Amino acid sequence: MPRILVVEDDASLRDDLTVFLEAKGYTATGAATVAGALQTLEAAAFDLILLDLGLPDGNGLDLLRQVRARCGLRCGVVVLSARNGLEDRLQALEAGSDGYLIKHASLREIEGTLRNLLQRLPPAAPHAQPRRPRDPHATTPDARAPHTSLWTLHRLNRTLTTPAGTPVALTARELVFLDLLAAQAGAVCPHQDLTAALAEHGGDASQAGLMTLVRRLRQKVQDQTGQESPVRTVYGRGYCFAGSVTVLPPAGPSPAGPS
Repeated sequence: MPRILVVEDDASLRDDLTVFLEAKGYTATGAATVAGALQTLEAAAFDLILLDLGLPDGNGLDLLRQVRARCGLRCGVVVLSARNGLEDRLQALEAGSDGYLIKHASLREIEGTLRNLLQRLPPAAPHAQPRRPRDPHATTPDARAPHTSLWTLHRLNRTLTTPAGTPVALTARELVFLDLLAAQAGAVCPHQDLTAALAEHGGDASQAGLMTLVRRLRQKVQDQTGQESPVRTVYGRGYCFAGSVTVLPPAGPSPAGPS
């Protein structure tokens, strides 16, 4: 199964891309920074990298040059950037990119470009099993152990507590959103159900409003806990809660007050 590394600092877009690529049969891993990408590349081999240029800790072109120095032509690199100038494209090509896409490209166009490139790349050696980064709060060497994936949604005090025990304060609408996801026990909660529930609590209940809520919630969890948000995008359908979650109290209407 081809392995793809998505290097993108926008958490929402990164999640959308990795979930979509996984659904298409690839093994997709995300990284938000140059340093994170290099650490991931040290831990595992990848067939292809989908690369943003504007990263918070460096230029994607510098990462591209390092990939070429380490891997030669064995690893394909497609740039996905908001920069659409001719000079930007030329610099990427000179640094060794195999393709250049603008961020308004559809997911189908992105996947088609990656698929065509993978068909042209030289055969790769079997991939070594990637090393998983250790959760510093885990009590066993395997950070995937069940007890490290349990989130807690406190409905009375409106908080989401991470598996490491760090609470994140929620707005009323964020609580409604997470309560619906938790009730699905990992299944997809459709867009229309989420927007309908959010409409009852005021504010923007459009599709765009839902996406904004998700993006802000993901950023809040990442900023306050250093842990990736459990909210996953299911492209074209809705959202789901990744991992196990306990809701307290376990039944009754969500006690959402003013947001």
